[in-house]
Order: sequence, then structure tokens, then C-alpha cells
Amino acid sequence: MKLKKRGMKLPSISKRAQKYKGSPIRRIASLLEKASMNKDIISFGGGAPSLAPPHEIIEKVIQQLKEKPQLSTAYCSTEGLPRTRELIREDLKRDEGIDISPDEITITTGGTEAIYAVFQTILNPGDEVITADPTYLCYEEPMKLMGAKQVRIPVYWREDFQFYPDRINEKITNKTKAIILLSPDNPTGSIQTEENVKGIVELCEDHDLWLITDDIYKDIVYEGKFVNSREYGGYENTITTCSFSKTASIPGVRIGYAYGPKQVISKLSELKQATTLTAPRLSQYFVQALLEDGARVKHEYLKNIVIPTYKARRDAMARELKKQIPELEFSKPEGAFYFFIDMSDYIQDDVEFSDRLFKEKSVVIIPGSHFGENGKKHVRITFVSETEERIKQGISKIRDFIRE
Repeated sequence: MKLKKRGMKLPSISKRAQKYKGSPIRRIASLLEKASMNKDIISFGGGAPSLAPPHEIIEKVIQQLKEKPQLSTAYCSTEGLPRTRELIREDLKRDEGIDISPDEITITTGGTEAIYAVFQTILNPGDEVITADPTYLCYEEPMKLMGAKQVRIPVYWREDFQFYPDRINEKITNKTKAIILLSPDNPTGSIQTEENVKGIVELCEDHDLWLITDDIYKDIVYEGKFVNSREYGGYENTITTCSFSKTASIPGVRIGYAYGPKQVISKLSELKQATTLTAPRLSQYFVQALLEDGARVKHEYLKNIVIPTYKARRDAMARELKKQIPELEFSKPEGAFYFFIDMSDYIQDDVEFSDRLFKEKSVVIIPGSHFGENGKKHVRITFVSETEERIKQGISKIRDFIRE
């Protein structure tokens, strides 16, 4: 066998890989890791929960691992453990009135894989997918891998970032394959009205489109109401992705799910065999512990810890923004983790502003343009990562930076 010569040119990588940009949030992740080691850095950047998971589910997983170490780390079926899927089915019926079969659910390695797997299952080259603008930044690149195109419809803070069906209808063409509904939304924290959700469901039915609902923040609601689109129909053309990262504060456990028409979910599971094969069995034990006993642990954790803590931090951030920088304009989020702030009167480049704010004031925020063209000259700041006192300090630093 000949050894490779020094300086030999490597074979090329795929055109697909060359075009893939990756998520700018992963670049920010390195800043957030620094924030965990440097207490002078105030993080308004991450979208990960800052609370510990429920102690009870940790204890149950530890017990399971000790008592059955081989089984706890073994493979399972690609669609997920039957007990996990049955508990999710029961939880959907109890909390949202959605009655489906466990066969219409597949467990995924986080919500991100669920989104990718859905795109892989339904999209063809040339298809168009309609989303709000701004919206979650990790939709576009996976679409590109399928040869599909994201069609963005601007939403505005003065309208509470509502995603209006009549504006969507104007963008539907013979290439449109799906509409994505994310409510509560990242980065805006907006919750769509029942009227808008109903209108979007009807559009998808009228035009034979898929409705993809991303329910990642469905349990993180401070005011208003999360509306499951299936309240208005669409059982045959709706696919939902979700995860337990936000609900149970377990983002690193990487456990999510997708549900929808059986024939679609079945094919999605087959395609999943070529990526992660199966969601970790041990991760599914977290879900089982969370949802057993009528999801008592989930409900108590959300009611007594998650919602009160994050709502207080949200209110503290709104209060400090209005007090210290009253000229900034924003819509107070009803759900999720974020404020999306219009800074168009004060900055020209939101990326440069965010980079300089970190370098000069040690405050991490996310440029709004990462979330779409309509996010330019905006910034996303999260309130879940810091205490109320540090929120006050961070807003003071932003104020000083703007003044300077």
C-alpha cells in the first residue's frame, strides 16, 4: 500500500456540504460556554433553559441505570419505546384533546432531528415552504439540503408578530408544499391568535398543503393560550414536531418527537434509520418519568418552578428596558424565552453591534438578521439565562453602550 504523499490535494467534498452555512447560533454557543466560566459575562444569548430538571426524573433515571445498566443503554426500535410513545399519546389527549395512535408518533434525537426528518420525508427539489420572517433560523439550511426554498413573509412587532393568513395566501404558488407554524415563536415570543391558526389550517386544506407545526415552546406560555392547530381540523395534512428540552429543562438529553398521519410517520421512521437509527433509550426514560402518573411531575414543575421563574425574569427585563432605554421598541412576549427588539433608530448593522457589545461590555445577544431579512437592525435577547439582578446589570451595560 502506498503512503499518501505530503501536500497531496484532498478529494473534493460534496457541493451540498460546500453550500451548507451551518447555524450562526452554534458560533454563539462558544460565547455562551465562555459565559459559564467567566462570571463577568452576562448572557442574553442562549435559548437553553437555565433551571435544573425536575429532581424526581433524575432520580428515576439513575435508579433505572443502576438496576438495569445493560437494558438502559441498549438499542430500541427506531420509532421509540412503546411506553414512551403511549405516554406522549396520553399527554396529548389530556392536555390538548388530541386523540392519536402511538403508531402516529416517532421519537427523535431532539426537536432538531424531528424537523430535519419531516423535511426529508415530504420535500422535493423545487418545493417552497412558507414561514414567518423573522422566525427560527434552523429551518432554511435543512430545506436547502432537500433542494427546497424558504419563502418568508414579514411579521412586525407593532402587530405582535402575527402571521396573517391573508398575507400567506398571497405567496402561495403551484410550488408551495408546506407552511410552518411556530407558536410560541423563536425569536419573537409571539403566540398566534386562534383566528390566525384557524385561517392557516384552512389555507393548507384549501390548497392541499402540508402544515408543519413546531410546538417546542407550547408549555412556555405566560399570557394568552397555546392553540393546537388540530382543534380546527387538518389531521390528514398536519405534521408536528416537538421536544422536551424546554418543558423539562433537558436540552442536552436530546429527546423529541414527531407525530402526524401514520403513513408519513412510518416513512419518517424508515428514513431516520439512515441518520441516528434510534433515539437513546436512556433519554426516553427521562420522558417516561416526566409523564407517568398523569404527567404529575411535568405539571408541577411547570406550574411551580418554570413559569413563575421565567415570567418574573421576563417582567424584570421588560421593566428595565422601559426604565433604562425607553426609546427602544418591542412587543412583550407572551411565551417562549425572548424579546425581539427593534433598534433601527440606533444601529446600522446588528451583527457588528452584537459583536462589539460582547467585546466591549461582555454581554451576549443575538443579531436579529440571523432570523431573516425582516430581522435586520433588531436583536434577540433572552431572559431565561440570568437572574433578575443580572438582567438589570445587563440592560445597564446595553444602555451605556448605546449612549457611548
